[in-house]
Amino acid sequence: MINQAKNNITDSGLSWLLWGVMLFLTSISTYIFIDIGADNIFLGWNIFGIITIVLLSYEMLMHKKKTVRTYVDDLLRLVDIGFIICLFIVIFAINIAVGPNAGFGFLLMIFAFLMLIKGGVIKSKALMIGAAVNWTGAIAIFINKEFRYDMLIMAAAVLIGYIIPGLILRAQYKKQIR
Repeated sequence: MINQAKNNITDSGLSWLLWGVMLFLTSISTYIFIDIGADNIFLGWNIFGIITIVLLSYEMLMHKKKTVRTYVDDLLRLVDIGFIICLFIVIFAINIAVGPNAGFGFLLMIFAFLMLIKGGVIKSKALMIGAAVNWTGAIAIFINKEFRYDMLIMAAAVLIGYIIPGLILRAQYKKQIR
């Protein structure tokens, strides 16, 4: 039972790497689309949204098949649900109320909040530092007034805050399973 609990709160880093790479590429593609004067600068985000819905649906199906669930599993599941709801509300707000300049700052804020909670649960300093980086990126986006640079700020925050912690977690996970 103790070993089950220990194994239950590890993180392979794959989800941080997956989401980090997708967010990074999407942010960079938006910067490039703005730079070349593309008609639809949010094409990357539209594609990202479709992929996200597919991946989240798959993850929800896989979660239902899991036979052993602990209190921590249930608690983190609620955190994930709250995060997803906040994510969709911010995306909705970007489309009808706050605009992308502030909206992407709000996205980095909720990314940071998720990272702080999950980093605390698995005792990952890398994720907690990543949270601080994403909060700093959010502040930078709120200060910056040119949207194209928001995408570079977002890409940098995701690279440092998602991808690097994901690589660290992945290396720790591989070391642990050896």
